[in-house]
Amino acid sequence: MTPLANLTGIRFEGNLIVPDMAADLASGELKGQTGADFGLQKTIKLEDEMALAWGDAKDYWHIFQRRLSQLDADESATSLTRDRWVVPLLTLLGYDPVYTAKAAVVDGQTFAISHRAEPGEDRPPVHAIGARLELEKRPPSGTPRLSAHALMQEYLNRTEHLWGVVTNGLQWRLLRDCSLMTRLTYIEFDLQSILTNENFAEFQLFYRLFHRTRLPQDAQEADRCLLEFYHQEAQQQGGRVRDKLRDGVECAIVELANGFLQHRENQGLRDRLSLKDQISPSPSERGTEDLTEDLTAAQFYRVLLLLIYRLLFLMVAESRELLLAGDDLNNHRIYRDYYSVERLRALAERALPPGRSEYRDLWSGLQVTFRLFDEHGSGEVLGLSPLNGDLFGAKTLAVLDECALDNHSLLRAVRSLSLYEERARLRRVNYAALDVEELGSVYESLLDLSPQVQQSGGFYQFRFNVGTERKTSGAYYTPQALVAQLVKSALDPVIENALQAGENQETALLSLNICDPACGSGHFLLAAARRIGKELARVRTGELQPGGEVLRRSVRDAIQNCIYGVDLNPLAVDLCKVALWIEGFSRGMPLNFLDHRIKCGNSLVGVLDLDCLDEGIPDNAFKAVTGDEKGVATERKKQNKKEVKDIERGQFELNLSQAKAQVRQEYISAWQKLVAIPETTTAEIQRKKEAYQLRHSARNSGWWRDVTACNLWTAAFFMPLTEENLQLIPTSATLKRLLDSADVEELTLADTRLWNVVEAANQLAQQHRFFHWALEFPEVFENGGFSCVLGNPPWERIKLQEKEFFADKDEAIATAKNSAARKKLIAKLPQTHP
Repeated sequence: MTPLANLTGIRFEGNLIVPDMAADLASGELKGQTGADFGLQKTIKLEDEMALAWGDAKDYWHIFQRRLSQLDADESATSLTRDRWVVPLLTLLGYDPVYTAKAAVVDGQTFAISHRAEPGEDRPPVHAIGARLELEKRPPSGTPRLSAHALMQEYLNRTEHLWGVVTNGLQWRLLRDCSLMTRLTYIEFDLQSILTNENFAEFQLFYRLFHRTRLPQDAQEADRCLLEFYHQEAQQQGGRVRDKLRDGVECAIVELANGFLQHRENQGLRDRLSLKDQISPSPSERGTEDLTEDLTAAQFYRVLLLLIYRLLFLMVAESRELLLAGDDLNNHRIYRDYYSVERLRALAERALPPGRSEYRDLWSGLQVTFRLFDEHGSGEVLGLSPLNGDLFGAKTLAVLDECALDNHSLLRAVRSLSLYEERARLRRVNYAALDVEELGSVYESLLDLSPQVQQSGGFYQFRFNVGTERKTSGAYYTPQALVAQLVKSALDPVIENALQAGENQETALLSLNICDPACGSGHFLLAAARRIGKELARVRTGELQPGGEVLRRSVRDAIQNCIYGVDLNPLAVDLCKVALWIEGFSRGMPLNFLDHRIKCGNSLVGVLDLDCLDEGIPDNAFKAVTGDEKGVATERKKQNKKEVKDIERGQFELNLSQAKAQVRQEYISAWQKLVAIPETTTAEIQRKKEAYQLRHSARNSGWWRDVTACNLWTAAFFMPLTEENLQLIPTSATLKRLLDSADVEELTLADTRLWNVVEAANQLAQQHRFFHWALEFPEVFENGGFSCVLGNPPWERIKLQEKEFFADKDEAIATAKNSAARKKLIAKLPQTHP
């Protein structure tokens, strides 16, 4: 922990540098922090020079404030701000600012950048506007065409310049070229706050980052300036934090698991725990466990992960001050002092005594905190945003509700999530600056672990074994630079076409359907949601670089309306939802309902087009493979071939009648109504959840008939062709009977053999996670399919040396000094990459 841990006048948005570096800058531990690095003579101390600059800056500020108060209220104060405050302060920081009378022209567009750091067009750009104007909003007059922030950002993105300064005199921002990014990215100092509150420590940091010697000498030297060095150091530190967070999550799970298993009051949990392997429940079954049934190690592990995800979510939301919807300072204090996870972090970061504690009040208190956010809305009295959803539902952690956990185990788990060690120093994980994509690395590491509970003499021990899930599932964490490039090349044209084709641009954007068929932790979906959300915020505000609450709300709307994902691993589905919830969280709004959008299943196994059901089961479903009996395969293939011929002759009419087609349209319409339910209140979320669950419970519906038929069709390819399974192997005639039925449940109850075939097919569907696209996303396929499909490259088809090539190039692409340099690197990638 550092003396600059609570930075009140400084904002790091988008990780140009990480806040943890502030202490290293202030202490002079980083490169470029000696007096000589600032161009000072050996006889002058840097601290003395900053103190002199502080005194002069306060004098200039007071003069500027007095002159500003004398201006008419409707004046922007642009000339006054530049002449009486910005230019004098820049001079104190080593600049020789020169006004640029002629606007720069780039790609046919003008950029009226007000100043250069020194005379010369190749010198770093500095853009200053009036103190009564906002950096992210165009003036009411509509001139210039862009806000000050957008003007500088677009200029950097389109030119060889890498870094620039933009200010209205009150807020000062450092910007960097980030043409592939979809969010606002900057370092901001609120000098009005810093000077008013006499915060010399933060002014020193401002001096160390904004001094002329920090910026490039000119455009050609851009990638060798100190700011770029700090940025690259931040990227490397981010990687180290990612690794430490990965380790921290693993340690926290083990601490919590053993804390619960070994507490003397949790005999009921130990009695339930079965050491036999079982299939994990599907996401739709989570939270509805029979508390008398056995609990496998995998199921226990998943519940612990959901607990970890809750803690991570609250740490991020609290750090970003997003939870409390109102401005009541007393409510903020009550939540912070008595309910927040931040309070637990503060306790956990102290030196903890060894050994278990007999006290369990912290876990009981944390359970009360969780209840503030469930569907019952008890936290609204404090002005807390309702969360609800899978993550904060009252039944999500039902397995642990009646369990005890000692304080020591809980604090050690929180400490693992809160602190990491670097250079023999404990550092605090800054969740406010955490990129949600970092959770992807957590997911990747968890795939390498297999949970195991050992029991000996009544003593239970949770541990991890090295697993093979990551290798067998083909899961890979894609670097952000490559994700951004894929979004730019694949999604941007789709967005552009939608905007050009639709009269209502907002509706056109929210009508896009973007899918990742192997979404993992949601890396591509996050990028897509941000990209659509940013464009939506542009349409809503008219600003090129929108930010703040309007951007968060637009990203939330994009997640609610545009994002679809599928993954085979239920842990990935959970984490993908958490990542989208964090990214789309908007103050005062509940978490999005995502069960109908982010689903667990094998996206390669199942029925894509329901029309294939009309043709019966293909003969190649009965081709013998290893483990099959050739005689059975031949007999079933012959039988099925005859049935297909009968179908072709019309003896078995598989085409759905008009009535059945109408039933199909009815459940599609019902699904469209479900999708249209808004998500602004917990009551609306509950309505949506109940409507979704009703579809799964209505076993006599047309939807259930089609699901069962798809399972039969797919199961024909998976059912072992053996004498033992002879009566369970579905054929085209079986499929025909099912499709012709008006009530699947009634039909199967009346026909024992058909019941057995259907049950066997449904068991295979659960085991292999069949995924029937047209039934899982009917509103999409009713309208022709997805607008865009994003995903990882086929790593299993890429040679080892190509994988190594990507590893070498990732950093180069991410650190390329401008968009032109990045394009050259991307063009050299193998064609197998998206």
